Amino acid sequence: MCGALCCSLPGVAQTFQSLSTTEDGAAVYFSSPIREKGTGQSFHSKIFRWDPAGGIQVIAESRDTGESDGCTTANFYQLQSPQVSSDGTVLVYTASRPTSGARICPVNEANQAVVQRLGIEVRLPGNIAISPNGRYAITTPRAAGMNNFHVVTDLVSGVSNLVAGGFNGSGRRVTDDATIVTAEASAVILIDRNGGTRVLQTTSLVDDVIIDRSGRTVVYETRLAPGIGTTTPGRIASIDVATGRETEVVTGLFAPGNLSITSNGVSVLFTEFDTSPGSGNQLYVIGVGGGVARPITHVVDQIGAVVVSGDGLVGYAVTGSAQLVRIDLTSGSVTELAPATPLLTAAYRVWPADSNSPGSTVAAVGSLMGIGGFGLGGIRQITLCGRSVPVSTSIFFPGPRLQVPWDLPEGPCQAIAQSDSPFEHAIDLNVRERDPQFEAGIVLHDDYRTVTSGSPAHPGEAIVGYMTGLGPVDDNGEVKSGFSCSFDSAQGDILYAGLAPGLTGSYQVNIRVPNLHSSLASLFCGWDPVTRASATVWLGPF
Repeated sequence: MCGALCCSLPGVAQTFQSLSTTEDGAAVYFSSPIREKGTGQSFHSKIFRWDPAGGIQVIAESRDTGESDGCTTANFYQLQSPQVSSDGTVLVYTASRPTSGARICPVNEANQAVVQRLGIEVRLPGNIAISPNGRYAITTPRAAGMNNFHVVTDLVSGVSNLVAGGFNGSGRRVTDDATIVTAEASAVILIDRNGGTRVLQTTSLVDDVIIDRSGRTVVYETRLAPGIGTTTPGRIASIDVATGRETEVVTGLFAPGNLSITSNGVSVLFTEFDTSPGSGNQLYVIGVGGGVARPITHVVDQIGAVVVSGDGLVGYAVTGSAQLVRIDLTSGSVTELAPATPLLTAAYRVWPADSNSPGSTVAAVGSLMGIGGFGLGGIRQITLCGRSVPVSTSIFFPGPRLQVPWDLPEGPCQAIAQSDSPFEHAIDLNVRERDPQFEAGIVLHDDYRTVTSGSPAHPGEAIVGYMTGLGPVDDNGEVKSGFSCSFDSAQGDILYAGLAPGLTGSYQVNIRVPNLHSSLASLFCGWDPVTRASATVWLGPF
């Protein structure tokens, strides 16, 4: 559940995650691994709250992972998916920890539900969602996913019941009396807290479904019409639960998404792609009985995630550049609560000749590293192992790039992104002096044609390999002694091994092919079996 109403761009991570707000929209809650600048907060996911009086503050954090037994950690330290009741008196979130599926490991619970109600904290196994009124908790422990059930706990009496039927954990699918709605291909299924089930047939495929808090109205969406390659537009429909009668709310949409319904069941909100230049996804509202959809937002930066108050007057959103904003849903005016805040999700070794560089947490000295994530356009600088390093960009690669300083010591290291936001985020890297890799795993003829089965290298020919991670160089730009290359077990004569002219972070290795009586060989270049790279080389006749 994301508070009164919540919608987010499917499949997209956000800096500000799982937005949740109250009936009147007086405050918004979210989770994020970012931390406040100048603090000792961890980069574990935490629970934040914003309100006009206090601004953005951390309200729950677990810095200590606890001891690890090799299968899991003692503590559930990643705090995610906050959900607040409509009156703001109940807050829940899911605390998670890594678990291993190795044979030697026991079956450990990966998630723990945390309930804060009336000054008392209760913990339950599994993920959690709550009913909008805060009375019931719906949890899904590990066994629930494997055995297709969920647990309903009355937070007033403390009584828990196992209820048959799987649940995906979305609060948009829970009513005040703990009835849940689930989606099938051409039907929606309602399951009450006592296990009673009702099936409602639909006229179209169901890609997502929600229910109003009273349980009177179900709304579902079809993002793409049935059929492969169809151009039929998407649609949204509502179903009266009492009669089973379906009403088309709107059609002619281009992949609608992010459904929400106001607490009174009168209005449906959704995102839709605006074809105007630079617009992208925007938020719309329409009556549950159909009509003309009214656009609410017109932001150039588009909408990535939205939560709307139950009264339909206030919204909070994450934009495409990772800003957190407040929206007056009557006027459409937008107020920034937090500027673009980077969220770092990946690092990769940059190959100048190939935009499909692989992900890697190994930062070899001298190499060029790219940073992936969200809100990267706001990055002003990156500190690596506590040292500020220059940041560059390229039209061939998304996100910032940095060259690892030559004199960094080996070992764990954090790359911390700095922006104009009061928050920062980091990614963990491992600095090594050497970590050889062939760029794209290919080698070239001396005229820069790729060596292939149709264009093999011949004995006596000098071929060229571009590599990264060969470590420090001498005053002539050549790699340190001990570097060698072999074709299977036959040594190749190295003509040059050093920095590639004009390419930051890249090395060029020129090797003469030895006499071999095979059509295919593995080329190994490096210092020893641990610090070497390999590439496949096609060979032709003498």
